[in-house]
Amino acid sequence: MRSIEEFRNRQLEMLPHALKRPAMYGGNAPGIALSLGSLLWDLCWIDERENDWEEFKETDLKGSRGVLGQFEYQHFQIPDYIAEVASTYAQVAHKLDYFQPDRVLNATEWNDLQSTLIPDFFERDWTQTEIYDRLGPPSYENYSSDTRVACFAPEPAADWIFFDFSRRLPDHSDWLQTPILRDIRRTENRFEFFPFAEWCQK
Repeated sequence: MRSIEEFRNRQLEMLPHALKRPAMYGGNAPGIALSLGSLLWDLCWIDERENDWEEFKETDLKGSRGVLGQFEYQHFQIPDYIAEVASTYAQVAHKLDYFQPDRVLNATEWNDLQSTLIPDFFERDWTQTEIYDRLGPPSYENYSSDTRVACFAPEPAADWIFFDFSRRLPDHSDWLQTPILRDIRRTENRFEFFPFAEWCQK
């Protein structure tokens, strides 16, 4: 029989893969919320951090349908939130110190990012290439069939800033030549839209 330590190590090894390719590990938004929630709960239980997990259930993951409800109850025409849900769990995993992003922003970089997000920034559309050229590589990114999420994480671990890019429009099989920024999320997963996102606000 495997030991609890072996099980813990297996969960830690699985976590970054599930966060990167959530559709493979959850199928859809409710599925990945269940999968990642169970995985992180297992780790917290093994490490006797049940109180930490309960705290995140009342903050980052709070909602009548958990984190999924934070997206659904904004009532926008976005087909599936699997990438967005996974990105929220990635933020929680980072705060719990179970996941280390590829890049964390120091205080100067974080302040520069925040100072970029002024009203003028939201008045035009941005491609993924333009955002990466301007802000540098993200801390972590994942993708689903329709959406790519690029996340920027500060150090020490705190709330991230999420950039949600459309890879294609709903009901269209053709991929966009380069993903286009649909919105960013800063507080409680509230969408802050760009002009391109008119299609999902109807």
